[in-house]
Amino acid sequence: MIALLVNPVAGRGDARRRAEAVEAALRTTGALQRYETQSRGDERRCAREACAAGATVLAVVGGDGSVHHAARGLLDVGAPIPLAIFAAGTGNDFVKSLQTPAHDAVAMAAAVARGQTQAVDVGVIDSVPFLNAAGLGFDVEVLERMQHPLWFTGTAAYVVTAVRALFGYTGFTVQHPDTSPPASDHRLMTVFANGRVFGGTFQIAPTASLTDGRLDVVNIASLAPLARPAVFWRATRGTHLQHPAVHHSQTVATTITSPTPLPFEADGELYRASNTTIQIAVRPAALRVIV
Repeated sequence: MIALLVNPVAGRGDARRRAEAVEAALRTTGALQRYETQSRGDERRCAREACAAGATVLAVVGGDGSVHHAARGLLDVGAPIPLAIFAAGTGNDFVKSLQTPAHDAVAMAAAVARGQTQAVDVGVIDSVPFLNAAGLGFDVEVLERMQHPLWFTGTAAYVVTAVRALFGYTGFTVQHPDTSPPASDHRLMTVFANGRVFGGTFQIAPTASLTDGRLDVVNIASLAPLARPAVFWRATRGTHLQHPAVHHSQTVATTITSPTPLPFEADGELYRASNTTIQIAVRPAALRVIV
């Protein structure tokens, strides 16, 4: 049985419209049970219920946030079934790295029927799993500002909000208590990337892989406001890693320590750290996805 999970408000209502075509395509492949979210983050509950009901595939119609919460639900119960993504969100960043026909209902339904899967890595930040990327600093500032919507929405709203935040955001402090003497540095942004793209348009980690067992770490140092646009313009093309203010590395596990618990984002969903030291790690091949 295929469990079809729909977030009707994802993509400014596009998910509800797309769900009809997806459901029609999937019904040709076998029995189907439809679930609709009732509130933000409800995908997690729906995913657990689908597994308990004996679903063999969880098909999600929604954006990165819907996929994030659905994956959390699968991981809660040991990820026993694969995830199939029918993109209907604003950024749809994860599927850009996954490279499936996520925007084509018929082609993606055919992939579900074939049943071919790929095991992908899952990042974890402060016990919160993520599929695409997690970040601290500037991207969190943008998402917090987007809680007060502009008169337009979507990727354009994200870009406009990001441009405005470029000149107003003051950055955050990271402490290094194990150095002698203890030191700290001020950053504009730190991203832990499993996928290559985030924010709809930024190729934040152009060499990242979903299957290499590592997270790409991109640190952008604190910059004067007028110096920031050049870095972010380069990030839209993936050439920012050569900028002197940008440091790129890879990790399987690390920590971030700050004077106070920091807000962070995971797959575009906002959270706040449980304490002043955040643990970040990767779980290799932790989730199967339909390809």
